[in-house]
Amino acid sequence: MNNQITLQQWNELVGLVQSNAESEGQPSETVYLCTTHRFPDVRHSCYDNYDRVDSPGLDFVTTKDSNTGRLSVYNGSEQARAPISLDEGKRIAANFFNIAGSQLAEEIVVEYVDSPNPTYRLFE
Repeated sequence: MNNQITLQQWNELVGLVQSNAESEGQPSETVYLCTTHRFPDVRHSCYDNYDRVDSPGLDFVTTKDSNTGRLSVYNGSEQARAPISLDEGKRIAANFFNIAGSQLAEEIVVEYVDSPNPTYRLFE
């Protein structure tokens, strides 16, 4: 699984989420963006500010001053995350606030959790 993306690609995903929120008629504060620092890592997050269990979450973690990092998706009903490709991230982001994005995120996480993969950790 190649889940490496750049900061520019992350910003593109955030733009897709924000466009989807607007097209789905979500209030402006619905998209929750956060950046947290846990040396040497930086976590960029995009979640539903209303914490709806069916909304996915996206995380992008870089190390130190790197412009490249790991992309993952979070699913609330499974309370787990999985690595995703940029293409999967784009499909989820473009459908973040509708059933298509929720189902895709859940399918990816369930498949990952049900396989013999170790638990996906944001920070290594």
